[in-house]
Amino acid sequence: MTPLADVLREGRRREREMAAFYRSLSGMAEDRGDAAAAERLNELLADEQHHVSRLTARLLELGESLGEERPDRPRVEWEGWKKAARLREADEVSWYEAALDRVDDPAARAILEEILASERHHRTELGGKWMAASPPAVPGTDRGDA
Repeated sequence: MTPLADVLREGRRREREMAAFYRSLSGMAEDRGDAAAAERLNELLADEQHHVSRLTARLLELGESLGEERPDRPRVEWEGWKKAARLREADEVSWYEAALDRVDDPAARAILEEILASERHHRTELGGKWMAASPPAVPGTDRGDA
C-alpha cells in the first residue's frame, strides 16, 4: 500500500461512515413522515455516496484493491441531528484540508479538492446535491488535456 492509497482508503472509509449516518437519519425522517427532512438527508446521502465512488475509482485506477471493511455504525439520534451533522461535517472539512497536504497526485488532489468543497457546503448548509456529475478536468491527464 502506498501513502497515497492510505489517504484515499481513509477518505473512502470516512465517506462510507458518513453515508451510513445520513442513511439512518433519512430512514428516521421517513418514519416520522417528514418528507422535507427525508429529501434533504437523501441529498446529503447521495453526495456522500458520490464521494465514495470517486475515491473508489481513483484507488482502482492506481491498481489498488479495495478493502471491504464495514464502516463503523455511527450513533444516530433524531433529536439534535443537525448539530451532530455539522460537527461531523466540520471534522470532514478538517480531515480533507489535512489530507491535501499529503497528496501530490494531480488526479487525487482534484478529487479531494472537489470533495472538500462539497463538505464545506454540507457543513454550512446541511444540504446536498453539491457534487458535479462528471469528474473535473485534471491537467496532465487524459481527462484534462482536450
